[in-house]
Amino acid sequence: MEKDRELPPSFLADMHRVARSYLESSDPRLQSGFGGGPERWRAEREPILDAVERSGSLLDLGCANGFLVECLRSWGTERGLALVPFGLDLSPDLIELARQRLPDFRSNFYVGDAWSWAPPRRFAYVYNLVDVVPATHLGPHLLRVRREFLEPDGRLIVGSYGSHSRRVAPLDLAAILSACGLRVAGAACAGPGGVVRFAWVDSAPD
Repeated sequence: MEKDRELPPSFLADMHRVARSYLESSDPRLQSGFGGGPERWRAEREPILDAVERSGSLLDLGCANGFLVECLRSWGTERGLALVPFGLDLSPDLIELARQRLPDFRSNFYVGDAWSWAPPRRFAYVYNLVDVVPATHLGPHLLRVRREFLEPDGRLIVGSYGSHSRRVAPLDLAAILSACGLRVAGAACAGPGGVVRFAWVDSAPD
């Protein structure tokens, strides 16, 4: 990969620092970067499933300890969905936790960065938090994920987390996706004042 295709070293260093901070706790939500309790966790993460219309594979880019995709699989079962969990994270230690958490799917969790990782297969659904790449890389990254990661009838789900306590709003995902030339197929929000946003786009036509 050419130099201009690599992630900035400062960004990678920040990502590793964040991963180390997650590993300081044994709480699965804190290991996922979430400081609220179980009720808020579900209320602010389950709306991801509003984009999921059928059973299939679900890849979480930046999956940390795998707790989110484990919960989505469980919540999906309640909706009559059978989701097969996959995950990617930069931290080998967090990926090991994900493999321990979901031992029946150990081989579905990979170490790597979302920008340069070459998926070994395609997926029905890909969940992509905007923070897994720098803002300068987000547009090309989302286009590549849609083009190279999704099944022909797949769906890319994009998430942005703000902070109610710090008065930080989530990103305007519809504007970001539209600026990339992607048509928004749906959107959802959650939390106080819509502090969490999700939007999704369908796979590109053949």
